[in-house]
Amino acid sequence: MLPSHSIQFQTYFKSILIWLVFTCVIGYFQMKYTFQLTHLKPFYFIAPGVIGLIFGVMTARIILLNNKLKWISKRDPLTGAYNHGHYKQMLNEWCDEKATFSLILIDIDHFKKINDEYGHQAGDKALIRVSELVTETKRIYDIFARHGGEEFVLLTPRTKLLEASDIATRLCQIISEAPMPSDMKLTCSFGVSQFRADSDTSSSVFDRADRALYGSKHNGRNQVSLEEP
Repeated sequence: MLPSHSIQFQTYFKSILIWLVFTCVIGYFQMKYTFQLTHLKPFYFIAPGVIGLIFGVMTARIILLNNKLKWISKRDPLTGAYNHGHYKQMLNEWCDEKATFSLILIDIDHFKKINDEYGHQAGDKALIRVSELVTETKRIYDIFARHGGEEFVLLTPRTKLLEASDIATRLCQIISEAPMPSDMKLTCSFGVSQFRADSDTSSSVFDRADRALYGSKHNGRNQVSLEEP
């Protein structure tokens, strides 16, 4: 099974292939019509088609490369989740717009122990697996990013605190019950906060989620804690 971010990138490639086939078909009928009107010899009919096909392939490669670069610039290279820079950009935009949203912090429990007991490759697999599970479970419009290390963040637009708590609780259960690489036991702790349009900044809404996450860690891990009122 391909990683979720590989599947996402394949959609770019498929769209370019469809565009290329469409261009070639249209070009063929245009050249056929020109040949019928002018009664040109086949060589003069085929040559523009070859040139057009080469141009189409080159254009498709440029578009594909451009899309790939855009995709890479926003993504964490290991997990395929959005990177910290793109997450911060979205968070700042939503705060400036005074939007309704909640912020969910996700931290892999005992990550250092996983690296020590199973090796750093197993740690990487754990990060990838958590990213896959969250990506498969989250809503299509949620913003999921790797914040750094073993910590992820999920921005949930148009979502108040209790609804975000339900999302986090579901993720917590899914991760704890899912099969993991190397038969390791993997759980996550969660901290949830809701943006307060009248007083919050990007830093303050994050800090409350971070304190809630600390509460989950302090109280035994593998659980969800909400911000303090």
